[in-house]
Amino acid sequence: MIEEILIYGMVQGSLLALLALGFSLVYGVGGILNLAHGAFYLITAYLIYWILPYFIFIDNYLLRFGITAAISLVIAVVISAVTYLGLMEPLKESHIGIVLITFALAFFFEQFVKFVGDPKTHFIIPFVPGTVTFLGVTFPAQLVALVVGSLILVTLVTLFINRSTIGKSIRAVSQDFEAAQLVGINTNMILMATVMISALLIGFAAVLYAPGNFIRPNMGWRYLLLAFSVTIFGGMGSIPGSIAGSFIMGYATTITDFLISPTFSVIIPIVVILVMLLVRPQGLLGKKELY
Repeated sequence: MIEEILIYGMVQGSLLALLALGFSLVYGVGGILNLAHGAFYLITAYLIYWILPYFIFIDNYLLRFGITAAISLVIAVVISAVTYLGLMEPLKESHIGIVLITFALAFFFEQFVKFVGDPKTHFIIPFVPGTVTFLGVTFPAQLVALVVGSLILVTLVTLFINRSTIGKSIRAVSQDFEAAQLVGINTNMILMATVMISALLIGFAAVLYAPGNFIRPNMGWRYLLLAFSVTIFGGMGSIPGSIAGSFIMGYATTITDFLISPTFSVIIPIVVILVMLLVRPQGLLGKKELY
């Protein structure tokens, strides 16, 4: 059982890292609480499901899936940019306005998927076939792609934020929005870039985790809850906190799955939100706000 907990805890933590990193980044830079975050997982997964049959003429499934995933990610990122320009940017001075409009957008995506497709569940064939045995535990090989892909993406985003010009601008805006404007940083462009990066990360989560799993129109809310709970636990706007919180939460839910019940593990994120807000509102590695 210890071996299963080690492996599946790593898998869960890798997924949560992709879900929470973008959510935390957007909040840290612009104070935007994006309740449509999980909807981008939903829309990316369904884009893959819808587009994949159009490339049936390609015999190699990995190549077919790769082309489909690339197109789906581009569409998801474009939608995120349009969402920022059309809905978030006009309301960026109103935090409650952002919360309401992104909630409405998430609900719209859910209903759109039901209208265009159907409310049934669908299965996406994994692009990494077969199983892998490690530490005596046999599990789908697709999960290896998730862990490796998550590690690569989190590393790349961290390097991008710390080393690139845009990344340094993102850090400057997150530290002091008004000062960044005074030194000539285009804060609107930076905010839009973070929203696009956020959509890209959660889109990659869908690319790596949806294959081999069932997808359904209401699943976006679950991934929003997971991202929200990890971000609160790690510290709102703290990238290191989100990464650390992802694996702590991943192992906590996995231990609950194996030692108590999978049904009980579903409420772990909600418990974490409530306890963390009461005990340490700034989160694990977040900074205490001064008023």
